[in-house]
Amino acid sequence: MNKLNELRKDGALSMHVPGHKNMTLGNLSLLDWKDDMTEITGLDDLHSPEGILFELNEFLSGKYPGYHAQAMVNGTTTGILSAVYAVKDKVDGFMVIDDAHKSVYHGLNLTGASFEQKSAGDVLNSSVQNKALIITYPTYSGRGVDNLEAIIKEARAAGAIIIVDEAHGAHNDIAPGFLPSAMTFNADIVVQSYHKMLPALTGASVVFTNDRSLHRDMMKYIDYFETSSPSYLILASIELAHQFYNDYTSEEFYKERSALIDYLKALDFTVHESEDPAKIILNKKDVSPYRLFKSLNGADVYSEMVTDEGVLWCLPLFHPGHSYPLSLLFERLEKLSFNVPDPLESKGENLSFLIGKEAVRAVVPYPPGVPIIHAGEHFTHDIVKTIIHKRYYHVKMEGIEDNIECYKVEDDT
Repeated sequence: MNKLNELRKDGALSMHVPGHKNMTLGNLSLLDWKDDMTEITGLDDLHSPEGILFELNEFLSGKYPGYHAQAMVNGTTTGILSAVYAVKDKVDGFMVIDDAHKSVYHGLNLTGASFEQKSAGDVLNSSVQNKALIITYPTYSGRGVDNLEAIIKEARAAGAIIIVDEAHGAHNDIAPGFLPSAMTFNADIVVQSYHKMLPALTGASVVFTNDRSLHRDMMKYIDYFETSSPSYLILASIELAHQFYNDYTSEEFYKERSALIDYLKALDFTVHESEDPAKIILNKKDVSPYRLFKSLNGADVYSEMVTDEGVLWCLPLFHPGHSYPLSLLFERLEKLSFNVPDPLESKGENLSFLIGKEAVRAVVPYPPGVPIIHAGEHFTHDIVKTIIHKRYYHVKMEGIEDNIECYKVEDDT
């Protein structure tokens, strides 16, 4: 509570998820803490909806005609795990396209399913018959997938099932200039995190399926993985976010976005515009991305992620009547100080003892949640070099300490 109060007092500015940007976008002010109810009479059963939650799902299904929708309160991870389980007995194996979130690999590991890793450029030249393809679209930084329409069309024609992790694409198709959803190309299962870019509470997600039988299979496993005590605050926020999506017009967004990018460039920032217009990557000459990230934090401007590529911002979906304090952001950017040390760790760190060892746990930089190495794989020189580089800049990595602890004692003895 102290930390949350401190962030509010300091006027923390959000360039990260969730999409309501510290309650400055959307209509979440319509929620009341008293709405935190449970499945009493009249509020239906999320796992077997027949009443008001059935109506909510019908409302969500209107996003893409022909799809069945199911609201979820446990985030997209629930949908990904359920999708892997729902199709595992229908296919001969899985094909993971490019990088994927750790939840994909968790699902595959739990089922014991075989899988192969392919790049999007190789899919059309590969045998996909009776496979399940898992595609992440868009990427964490807002990139699309080359030939997505052709991949989905040809793979489905060959009998493949297409699962799309569209966690960062709930705002796809919201307005001209935004990426199209994989549902426009008839993907079989699409999972969207409404909370990431739309103004919904964290944990708000929706899964869409294009077949009634597949939807029933999904519901079986959603019942397994999702809490039986759903948050009605989150469910209500999904409804509000979906209405926001339906009503959205983009004139204000493009006007404010243009003003922000022009301002950044006037301050000598380099701005890389992603395929998703709501994602940009920042750099500044003679300032490492990690120092830039730390400088922004020091000014109470919080970014989504930092990598060697730059600092990732998730832009607000500006709309008429929004209360995002853009002028305050401009003030803080203008006064930004780069007189902060790079967040260095010991330059002499030696993790060479890991080379050749089998990973006891996946090592996952978070964000974006894409594993560097999976449990059971062997550490190579390049992987260890990458880990040392990220630790040098204090990038948070799940699982690395477990591996170090496991093998450090062995190395020391």
